[in-house]
Amino acid sequence: MKKNITTNSLSQEDIHSFSKKRYEMKKNIHAIEIKDLVIDFGESLAVDNASFTIERGELVTLLGPSGSGKTTTLNAISGLLRPTSGKIFFSGLDVTKFSPQQRELGLVFQNYALYPHMTVYDNIAFPLSNDKHWKEEVLEKTRTSQHKIFEIILKHYGVDGSSIELFNKKFYYLIDNPKETIKYLNELIAENNNVIDNEVNNYNFLVTKSIAEGSSLTKKVLKDLKHLKEQKYADIKEAEIQIAHEKAVIKVEHDNNALKNGGKYDYSFVNPVISKSKENISKLEEKIEEIKNNYKTQYALIKSEYESKYKEAKSRNAMALKNAKEELKYKKKIQKLSPLYAKLLEIELNRNKELQKNQLEYKKFLNDSKLSADESAKQKMQAEFLAKKEEILKKEVYESNLVKEEISKLENYSKVSPLLQKIAEIKARYKMTLKVTKRDYREECLKLFEPLFEKNQITKGSFSKKIQILISTLPNDLQEKVKVLSKDVLTIQEAIIRDVLEVAKRVEITKNLAKRPTQLSGGQQQRVAIARAIVKKPKILLLDEPLSNLDAKLRISTRKWIRSIQQELGITTVFVTHDQEEAMSISDKVVCMSTAKVQQIGSPIELYSKPKNEFVAKFLGVPEMTIFEAKVDSKGYVKYNGKNLLKVPSTYKKSTIDVGFRGEALTESDMGTFEGEIRVVEYLGKEIQAQIYIKEMDKISNVFLSSKLKYDIGEMVKLNIKNNDLYHLFDVDTKERV
Repeated sequence: MKKNITTNSLSQEDIHSFSKKRYEMKKNIHAIEIKDLVIDFGESLAVDNASFTIERGELVTLLGPSGSGKTTTLNAISGLLRPTSGKIFFSGLDVTKFSPQQRELGLVFQNYALYPHMTVYDNIAFPLSNDKHWKEEVLEKTRTSQHKIFEIILKHYGVDGSSIELFNKKFYYLIDNPKETIKYLNELIAENNNVIDNEVNNYNFLVTKSIAEGSSLTKKVLKDLKHLKEQKYADIKEAEIQIAHEKAVIKVEHDNNALKNGGKYDYSFVNPVISKSKENISKLEEKIEEIKNNYKTQYALIKSEYESKYKEAKSRNAMALKNAKEELKYKKKIQKLSPLYAKLLEIELNRNKELQKNQLEYKKFLNDSKLSADESAKQKMQAEFLAKKEEILKKEVYESNLVKEEISKLENYSKVSPLLQKIAEIKARYKMTLKVTKRDYREECLKLFEPLFEKNQITKGSFSKKIQILISTLPNDLQEKVKVLSKDVLTIQEAIIRDVLEVAKRVEITKNLAKRPTQLSGGQQQRVAIARAIVKKPKILLLDEPLSNLDAKLRISTRKWIRSIQQELGITTVFVTHDQEEAMSISDKVVCMSTAKVQQIGSPIELYSKPKNEFVAKFLGVPEMTIFEAKVDSKGYVKYNGKNLLKVPSTYKKSTIDVGFRGEALTESDMGTFEGEIRVVEYLGKEIQAQIYIKEMDKISNVFLSSKLKYDIGEMVKLNIKNNDLYHLFDVDTKERV
């Protein structure tokens, strides 16, 4: 059992030592860890059990087609979206329930989201004015620089080393101890919130599901009504075309009749064709009326069915939400209690559930037996109900007494959860640590500097004024050192100006600071968005398709610039794109996603050269990999056109296998294994790319040609693989790499 350490039993040295140990432990922890992440929107699963890690300073790309779950995963990492289940850790700290502000990260979206009414300067400065953590870091840097200045003065005036060492220690306590205590407090609060984690996730999921189900039903009814309307107009249109045809037939018959009678129509003549057409028109007009009536009937039916389903879903979801809310309310009570008192509450809750169940069964019996005159059966059931009720109450009293007896044996057993007690203790420790470290450091300052003030006969002015006079007595070389350090002794407003100008210079937009975003090009706006994201010096930078609004040339130069900035600053970066060329060129690691699942994780070259499955093989690489099905003989050789291509691994026992190769893996050869007809040829300057139809595979394959300068459509070419290692083998059924 852990010893319960009280606030008074920990010295500032203990806290500082604890801080150093935790720092060493955390150095090797992943910058980001995604663990069993599930995001379910009710009508669709957006992310399905995703797990991966990102190391400090890495640029990791989430790559996949539209609907793969990459942006949804990024939104979960940012805190803009609450997962259905799973965990998100930043440097070992569970941030799953943290808001985006608490996560201390930079965000850049596809549309940049700059404030159009603000200048570029104000857009970049805005997050600094509202960021508590950045302000704390500025104050810490100011204090550190001030302390270094104090140290220069003390050393110059010959203050003994042991006194300076103690002074330094007091400063480290002032900076580190409150910070470490608050980190530990946040971890405890996160641990306490984990007690109700399942209930919170369940309630949030039901809220999402309820909205999604209502939305799904509404979308379906609108789609059905639209289809019904389109069908009505199509049927009426068809009938009207037939009516027009019948009228045309009548007109022709009228004209023919008139021609026979010198230009006058003979009304005495009964034309069977006209009679038939008129009859058809009458029927078609009736059909149109019938279509309109059927439409009204079907419309009312679909609407009524929708209202009924919507009402049923709303009622069902409301009941599920009510139950989930009750469960959460109960779990929140449990969260505050120590184990034995939590057990007492659980006994009480079980009693209420059993009594409610017993009451419902009795009411059901009374409703079912209303028409029955058998009073003896009713009396018997009532007796059973009362006996069951008494049994439930006796059971509760017995179980409660056992727990109460256990509590009475424990000395000073608290009703409050040990974790909440610990949280209260750490909060008190934090307040005390702030107070004590400030007091100790201030006292040490006065103790060391008062003799120096006296020695130099500095008697007037504040402590800061006296320090400035002391600095003026230092040699020129030391005054220069103090001058350099003084650059970091800033007010918050001065720090904002410094950081904005510094980041503007870094991203090359200094000359545009007075402009508004609407006066900038797409590339410049993108740089402003990135400047705004990195000005806080976040530990993590999230980029959601930031290059998609730029033209092809600007995309290439901007992605190189982003990579350069990221490496220079060493920021852990998550980059979302559907463009595999972008992902390959910019990433340390790629997380390839499809249909809500992580398909493969690795370096760009790993994914390209050893794709885990056929999806990754086809999605990565331009042009797309050619994959065809081939036979495997009894000796394990892949057969193509009667030839042995290569041998499959001995563990593969199936008679067919999928074989893949990339365009650049082939070379032209008169003795080539593959022969195909050129269907399309593209002259790209440095290379010639062609699409050839290979009859034996019944596939169009993308290849590169180089044996001559011009090729004709319909021309036959023969190709060989450069090396058997360039073939990719996939299981014919699972499509996984063999």
